[in-house]
Formats: sequence, C-alpha cells, structure tokens
Amino acid sequence: MFNNIKKTISYARRNGISGAVVAAAERLHDQRADNYKFEPVSEEELEKQRKWYRSILNDSSKSIKLPLISILVPCYNTDKEFLREMIESVRNQTYGKWELILAEAPVNRQKGDKLLQVYPLMKTIAEYAETDGRIKYLRLKTNGGISENTNAALDIARGDYISLLDHDDTITPDALCEVAITAIRSYPKLIFSDEDKCDAEGKNFFQHHKKPSFNADMFLSNNYICHFTTIRADVMFQTRFRDKYDGAQDYDLFLRAIGDTMWSPTASRQIIHIPKVLYHWRSHDASTSANPQSKTYAYEAGRKAVKDFLDNNKINASVSHLKHVGFYRVEYKADIFEARKDVGVIGGRLLDRRGLIKGGNYRDSGKVRFDNLPKNYSGGFQHRAVLQQDTDAVDLRCMRIRPELSELYEQIFGVPYQDTLNGNQVVFSGIGDEEEIRRKCILFGQAVRKMGYKLLWDPQYETII
Repeated sequence: MFNNIKKTISYARRNGISGAVVAAAERLHDQRADNYKFEPVSEEELEKQRKWYRSILNDSSKSIKLPLISILVPCYNTDKEFLREMIESVRNQTYGKWELILAEAPVNRQKGDKLLQVYPLMKTIAEYAETDGRIKYLRLKTNGGISENTNAALDIARGDYISLLDHDDTITPDALCEVAITAIRSYPKLIFSDEDKCDAEGKNFFQHHKKPSFNADMFLSNNYICHFTTIRADVMFQTRFRDKYDGAQDYDLFLRAIGDTMWSPTASRQIIHIPKVLYHWRSHDASTSANPQSKTYAYEAGRKAVKDFLDNNKINASVSHLKHVGFYRVEYKADIFEARKDVGVIGGRLLDRRGLIKGGNYRDSGKVRFDNLPKNYSGGFQHRAVLQQDTDAVDLRCMRIRPELSELYEQIFGVPYQDTLNGNQVVFSGIGDEEEIRRKCILFGQAVRKMGYKLLWDPQYETII
C-alpha cells in the first residue's frame, strides 16, 4: 500500500494531478481484476526433465550437445537469506550442466579511524562451493559498479550460453532445462522467458508478466525482455556490459546483442521467447520491482541506450520518456519510411464517441487489441496500450502506407489509397460493413508481411468513428 502511494505521488509530480487520478483508477481496476496464481511445475514433469537430462548425459554421442550454462550473479551487500534462496534455486535445477559465478564486490565499513573493505558473503558462498564444484566465488578487489562487476564474472565463464540472475531473485526448477532444450533446438542468440514478482519472503507471487514473442518496436519502447534472459556466449563476449549505462545495463546489452537481427526476417529464430514463468523477481523495499523510484537514474540510462542504438544504426530519431517511468517513445525526425526500410504501414487507434478503443490494432484472428479500453488508460502494469509496437494488422481508417504498397492497397480494399493517419475523416463506400472492413484490413496486413514489411501501430494517432 505504501509503495502504491509513493508511486502515485511521484506520478502526480511528473504528469499532474488529473493524470495521477486516472493512473490510480486504472491501477485499482487492474488489482481487482488480477487473479494470478503461480502454478509450480508438477513433480511428474520435473522428473521427466531429470530423466531426459540423465539419458543424454550418459550417451557420449549426445552429451556433447548439452550446452554448459554459465549463470552470472554480481553480489554487493546482499541479504544472506536472499542469497541462499537464490543459490538453492540454481542447485535445485533439473538440468545439471551449469556453473554459478558469484562475483562479490567489497563493502566499505568504518572501524574506528579506518575504512575497511569487507566481504560479508565470502563465508556463506565458500560453504556452498566446498560441496558443489559448479559454484564459483570471485572476490572483486573493488566495487566497479554492476556492469564492471558482471563483466568480471563473464571473464571467467566457460559456458556455451550465459544467463543473468540478480543476487536477490530466484529461478524455477525447470528454468535451465527449458533454456537448454531451446538452445539445442535452434542455437539462438537470445532466449527470454515470462516472469512474475514475489514478496520479500518469496511465498506470494503476483504481477505475472506474460510477454509477447519478440516485438522490435515494443522493445524500443521498453525492456520487456528483462528476466530470465540467456545469451549465446560468443555474442555475450563480443557485446559485454558498458558501465556508462549502469541501471539500464541489461537493456543496453540486449539492444546491441540482437541489434543486427531484430528487424530482419530471421529475428523469430534468433530471439526466442519461452512462454513460461521461469523467474521470480523479489519485491522488497530497496528493489526496483517494489519501488521504481529507487533507481530513477536507470530510466534516463535506458533512454540514452535506445538513442545510442538508433544513432549507431544511422536512424535519425529522438527518444523521450513516456508518463510511466522506464517507458519511451521514438520520434522519427524524417519520413519514417525513409528512416525504417522495414516498415511498410503505420496505423493508429480507432475510438468511439465515448473515448473507448474500438479498433486499429488487430490480431490475425480478427481480435481487437485493447478492445473497449478507455483512451486515457495505459493497458495494465506493462502499459502496452500506449507503446509503439509491431502488429498483425491496422485499420485503413487510421493508416499510412509506403508508396510501394498503393497498388496492393487498391487490390484488397477496392478503393484508391488515402492517408488517414492524422484523423482525416474519410468516407469509405463500397468496402463493406464493419466485419468486412476488418477482414480486409487483416488480409492487407498478411499480404504486407508476406512482402517482408512490418506494420507499426502507434497509439499517438487516432480516428473517431
């Protein structure tokens, strides 16, 4: 409750009281509607995974295909109980070919007139390392910050894949097995999973982050990949963390790790989403998960990371903060079709006279994303209804296309192309009723994607219907 009050006050300071009232109303609605209950993997399924792992491990011709997964954990002044729970969550994995590298930075303690560097976790970690050779302790000489500390752990990693785990979080017992199976099947650059949050005791779970498959433009709006992320070792060593983006160092790393493929046709094979909760993000007073304002510098670092990525890809655009911290908007300074050769269509949202979303962002099935959501709502704790994102289809009543698609447009809709992105009221006759319009919009979207173009939905644009 206290954290919710702090969030509301902070939001009001940034966006005004009226905006804070709307945001608070939406948050209250979402909390009432949230019936999430974490369902642990059954013991039967876990035993199947153990048997699968043992069967391959005992077959010398197949065992070579099992990837070694190095888990990097930078530690600094970590609560010892949280640390133990994190280590135990790794030791309880059904997949056994891993190494856990714990890089501890020293804590400065005053003793009389002297300032001493101490390592409060060294004894605890040593106890684990003595009984399990897969656990490695790295005592850092200085605290170089999260990027430098994690890079130090990376330098001694031997894995085929590198997983990132925070010192006070936990992973589910099937996490590494799911990652290993995915790695064996397709050898991707990056693997990520769903996640949720848990309380300080690690007993109650909430805010299930059910993620979409990789969506390049949504990713430029927010680091929704987050946890649990695993990166191929060769990509990781080439990329590494950069300390000037501390606070958003993961976001910066991910952007650079997949930047050369995120807009390509092979993205879905190189960036793979496991649609299962494999990570529990612990929520306590000092954590970003409980109190986003505890790391306000991180959000500016995230904005700079996106801007740096766009600059390095010679895309002339500005990046600004949205109302919700950690979420961004990319504004292309030139014609977007010149800046982004991969984008073929831009669409916005359709609103009725009451201000409810009625269309504009469609799934291939015909379902309207954010259907009936009030226009001032953001779409839940991940705020997807206000984010630029790739989609399956948009509506011709709020649409702009690149010139090369004009002929296709006329073939499918039966009328000459008209730009309606800025809310231009155009009467389309002869296309059909609402159901027929949507059907043709979806056919157009499918045809555009078949030609290799993306459809970008931008909620900044809207048309009243």
